[in-house]
Amino acid sequence: MDKDLLSLVQREVKGIITDLAERDARLDAVETKLEKVEEARKEEIDKFLERLVAMKKMLSDELLRRVEGVEEKFEGVGQRVEGVEQRVERAEQGMARLQDGLTKTDGKVEQLAHEIKSQRMENVKPG
Repeated sequence: MDKDLLSLVQREVKGIITDLAERDARLDAVETKLEKVEEARKEEIDKFLERLVAMKKMLSDELLRRVEGVEEKFEGVGQRVEGVEQRVERAEQGMARLQDGLTKTDGKVEQLAHEIKSQRMENVKPG
């Protein structure tokens, strides 16, 4: 009986060892598969990050280009405003000269009117 019991225990132990070896092989296969999946995911994430970095650079370049375009437009508008301001200033100076000329002309007209009156008065004096 002891021999039979020993034989039975040995078979059980061999079965357990075989079962453990099979489970170990399955775990190795699962671990290998998980490592491959993880590596594939890392590669996919890396590619996605590369695309995001490239997109960020492209958008930054586009934004910079647009900002420069807006700055150029503002510079153009600023130059136009300066040109208009210069024209307004010249027009104001011209109006001031015209006003000055009109004032001088009014003075001369009054002076001539006074002289004409004085000459008439002299011509009209009984003599």
